[in-house]
Amino acid sequence: MNSRPDFKSFEKEETERLRDLLPASFRPLISVVPHFGGEALLISRRKAPWQPQGTIAIDFRRWQGIPQPQRDLLFLREVGWLGNRNWLQPGFYQSLALFGGITTVAELSLQHPFSALLAGGITALSVRQIWQNLNRESAHFDADEFALRRAQFRGYTRQEAAQHLADAIEQVLKLDPTDILTALRLQRLRTIARNLASTPPSGNA
Repeated sequence: MNSRPDFKSFEKEETERLRDLLPASFRPLISVVPHFGGEALLISRRKAPWQPQGTIAIDFRRWQGIPQPQRDLLFLREVGWLGNRNWLQPGFYQSLALFGGITTVAELSLQHPFSALLAGGITALSVRQIWQNLNRESAHFDADEFALRRAQFRGYTRQEAAQHLADAIEQVLKLDPTDILTALRLQRLRTIARNLASTPPSGNA
């Protein structure tokens, strides 16, 4: 195991390197910090659901033992996952929730309880739908796709990126073989890694 000074040097250099992987628009919004203990290798969270700023916490002692290409893809995948979980990103249900909230307050101030109850119900249903959209299974595939696209800006081919991400999440599947969603993600990535060379490019860079 590396000595403490060497580990601290790795932690500092790796944090700077990972921040460099971020799209320029993400750098003011995402902090990379260390965390220790627990089973999770990476933990991503927002300061609050309605705030764009977020944090990705990494167990750098375990992170150090992962090949760099896999680290790149795991990190970019977590960035994509965090980016997709923005409650305030423009959308129909976000607009409906905002309208319902404003209407509820207005109707309460006018002492119209039935109208306020109706508007409150619309707000609650909209918030519930936003939550479901943020946690839908396809959001995990969207995060994988973000990582593949972003990795291509860093010199990886789409095929290579898919292979590295598949190798990384395969370790997660070994920890929990019953995780069907991770198994489906792995199957998709393996297919991209095997077959992309024989398919025409999509034009997404």
